[in-house]
Amino acid sequence: MQKQYSLVYDPIFYIMLVIIALLATALPAGMGQPRFLPLIQTIGLFVFLLVPLRQRLVRPAIGVLCIWLLVQSLTLVGLVWLAPGQVEHAIGDGFIYHETYLQWFFAGGHPPDSLLVQPGNRLIELAGVLLGALASGGLIGIWFLVRAVNLTSYGIGGVMVALGGWQHFLAALPLWNLVRLAGYAGFIVLFAGPLLTSDWSLQYYRTKSRLLLVATLLLILGLGLEFILPGLWRSLFAPHILRQV
Repeated sequence: MQKQYSLVYDPIFYIMLVIIALLATALPAGMGQPRFLPLIQTIGLFVFLLVPLRQRLVRPAIGVLCIWLLVQSLTLVGLVWLAPGQVEHAIGDGFIYHETYLQWFFAGGHPPDSLLVQPGNRLIELAGVLLGALASGGLIGIWFLVRAVNLTSYGIGGVMVALGGWQHFLAALPLWNLVRLAGYAGFIVLFAGPLLTSDWSLQYYRTKSRLLLVATLLLILGLGLEFILPGLWRSLFAPHILRQV
């Protein structure tokens, strides 16, 4: 018996996913468009995510998110390295964020997007990802997610430029943000489903209990790490790098 065709198992689907993620990030960021950048990223990711979510396919949905966010992040980091001035215009208050982020890395304190520095913004982001995804089939949650990924990637690229190269990629990598963003991605897949499949029963969440558990642990861990890891990360890398300068 011939296996039924499904788009999410077609390699072309993922090739197009990579191409659209690349274009949706590179073009508006390269043109310095702060509104168009998250908007086109949100629409593009939402369209691709609709395919597995409408079919109740959790693993392919997670795969779509992982591929898109990886391409988005690496593209933006690369653009910061190649054309930092243009990308600065594509990030809201990009210059201020860049300066305060470097100040944290080289002088101490807390990152500018930290829960300790901007608790209100973080609570709005949490509500947008969780409640927004539930109320809009994932659309609003994706918008908050891609904005957070853009900001994190911009910070990574900015530190790399200041330090002088890709060899400092690990030092520029905010692991606490990455863990939190992974939790966001899990909740978007989980909470987008009920509206897209018209299934609001408790059984829906019971069948996805593992995803719920993993996403919750990642989110809690990511938020918790914001209190302790930035200082440790800076003390681990910054003094060694500064001695080489």
